[in-house]
Amino acid sequence: MKIRKQLALLLAGAVAVGSLTGCGSSSTSTSEKSDGKSGGTITVLTHRTDMDETFKKYKEEFESKHPGTTVNFEALNDYQNTMNTRMGTEDYGDVLMLPANITKNQYKDYYEPIGTREELKGKYDFLDNADVDGTVYGLATGANANGFLYNEKVFKEAGITKTPTTPEEFIADLKAIKEKTSAVPLYTNYKDDWALTNWSAAQLVNASGDVDYPNKMIYDKNVFAQGQPLYTSLKLLNDAVANKLVEEDPMTTDWETSKQMVADGKIGVMALGSWAVGQMKAKSKTPEDIKFMASPISHDGKQVMQIAPDYMMGVNVHSKNKEIAKEFVKYFVEKYPNDSDMVSSLVGAKLPDFLAGSGATLVQQKMGTTQMATDLDKVQKESLLNLNDSKWVKTVIEIGLGNGKQTFDEYMASLNKSWATGVDSIGK
Repeated sequence: MKIRKQLALLLAGAVAVGSLTGCGSSSTSTSEKSDGKSGGTITVLTHRTDMDETFKKYKEEFESKHPGTTVNFEALNDYQNTMNTRMGTEDYGDVLMLPANITKNQYKDYYEPIGTREELKGKYDFLDNADVDGTVYGLATGANANGFLYNEKVFKEAGITKTPTTPEEFIADLKAIKEKTSAVPLYTNYKDDWALTNWSAAQLVNASGDVDYPNKMIYDKNVFAQGQPLYTSLKLLNDAVANKLVEEDPMTTDWETSKQMVADGKIGVMALGSWAVGQMKAKSKTPEDIKFMASPISHDGKQVMQIAPDYMMGVNVHSKNKEIAKEFVKYFVEKYPNDSDMVSSLVGAKLPDFLAGSGATLVQQKMGTTQMATDLDKVQKESLLNLNDSKWVKTVIEIGLGNGKQTFDEYMASLNKSWATGVDSIGK
């Protein structure tokens, strides 16, 4: 089943506010052919601190096919925050996962072009997030669906026979898990900032049912009002915490521990990208129990599941070995999805079984213009609300715990006021 037949593909792709971590292809990699004109040492910055052995194989294979080249991987803890600092210098590797804080209007200042859209579109999908007026500055390392990972055995023990399609059903299912099993119904991963954006930025299309919504909201002064996508998604999280349907102490969560807990049937559900399925399966004695479902929000009786690129990979504009760095990017994006249980970014690759049978309509977010990216950047800076930052999402959990000074609705109103200030700043 081909990706292009499965996805509701659009003529245009996405302003990058989607998901952040597959199947292979029989096509021959252009990165396997050394042009004999490039070589040298390249440093590859990555957020994956758990793939040393895999990356060692990549290093050996790439170096063997490109004599005179040395590849050094540098895995960073807290990748986003670390890169916030390093991107202020010229020392951010030769090849890197493109961090979310650099918006499209800034790409030319930080990244070397990989090629034009016309040159790349026949082989690579998901180009939109790194396409600036037809110039592509990065390739998708793979793609994921945004939704919820769950343990089917826990659901069955709780008497849940189908996945929830509404917020009411979702909360009722969490209550059933609490009452009938010993598992934690919903694990928040409060301490891991990246995980909480699965309730905000990653849910914009799913919760709205509109592939153009992330572009429209840039100019909307009421994005946190009741009935709006962000309100609906964040209310799910708040209600789960307020009803004590989460871990006993969210302040002490641990991502690595939670993976094993899901694998062992000690957690029912987590809001995650589909990239996590493979990691949980690898830790489980019953991997068939690890499943993935759409967000519990319906539109005219149907659920939408956004499929979006994981990190884009690009080349530092200051690199002294740009050509071999570009070759490595092309090599990496062909190999990595197979080792990460993600959808491949190669055109024509197959969907993983757990997505092909999801029952939801799979869609890609509609791409905004370069001006929209510029406007989004200004709105976020003026409102002090970055959609890819989780600090403000943490407050939703704290309010649910009873530790906040505001009610949930009061907090949403304050966020709405801040966002409106940002919209006013662009004069539209």
